[in-house]
Amino acid sequence: MATEGATEAKGGNMIRRLIIAGVIIVLTVWFILVNTEEVSVKLWLVKVETPMWIMITIVFIAGWAVGALLRRRSAKKRG
Repeated sequence: MATEGATEAKGGNMIRRLIIAGVIIVLTVWFILVNTEEVSVKLWLVKVETPMWIMITIVFIAGWAVGALLRRRSAKKRG
């Protein structure tokens, strides 16, 4: 019956991860909704003016992509 304990622990970890992900998403959405003013961002030679929520979203997606790429690379090293 050792597998039942392992299954319950796995389910508990999954629920904990979903809760943490949900909290992060809610906080991100709240942060975006609070910061709606326009900002200027200088990208090397180009100056871009855009609402802050768009910039925050771009940075969030870029961070997620880097994390996904690093996770995939780490999995290849192990396997």
